[in-house]
Amino acid sequence: MRKFLLLCLTILMVTGCGRKEPPQATVEANPPEIASIQVIDADPSKQLKIRLEGGAGGVGYQMDRAEMDPYCKCPSTWLRYYEEYPLPRNNSKALQKMIRLEVGGHDFVYRIRAIDAAGRLGAWRTLSLQNSAKE
Repeated sequence: MRKFLLLCLTILMVTGCGRKEPPQATVEANPPEIASIQVIDADPSKQLKIRLEGGAGGVGYQMDRAEMDPYCKCPSTWLRYYEEYPLPRNNSKALQKMIRLEVGGHDFVYRIRAIDAAGRLGAWRTLSLQNSAKE
């Protein structure tokens, strides 16, 4: 009985550390951010010129899209539309992406945020029908 309790205690000590999340990297660099977004009219699409800053080991961005509800004039469920993976060459470089704000009579709204190679995320910026970037 004593050996059984000692075995159970050892197993509990090895498996029950209390920490249930993946380890987080300690990073000294600035957090990733979208330094600027320029929207260029290119009927019927819009061209985005995105400049990213900061981030450790490279920077990229995530873009989500939601359909605008015609009744409440609010976005529906956000779905991942595009992701540019974090790369060192993306820092301070003007990246380009084409989007459509209206497809088949349905209006869309986009949101974008920066991500670095360590997995840190920047703040969302929303691109609305008025072609303006908002925080």
